[in-house]
Amino acid sequence: MGTNIAKLKHGKGTPPSADSVADVTSDNSRAGKPALRPLQVRIPADVFEDFSEQAGREFGFTHGAKKQLFLKMWEAYKAQSI
Repeated sequence: MGTNIAKLKHGKGTPPSADSVADVTSDNSRAGKPALRPLQVRIPADVFEDFSEQAGREFGFTHGAKKQLFLKMWEAYKAQSI
């Protein structure tokens, strides 16, 4: 079974016209998302392990669980400090 490359050709080495190609430079899919900045702290290893375990229990053992737990704690802190 061969691959049909005829659809890939637009002529003899000419690029597709600008009208037929999506404008990727005006992609607004990230509009409205806040800019992210890293927050790094050094804590004792046992605190890190406990925090990681708690984050996993609350948000699942997936990428981003510790971030979610930190944001939850931050919102609780702000709410009680007002």
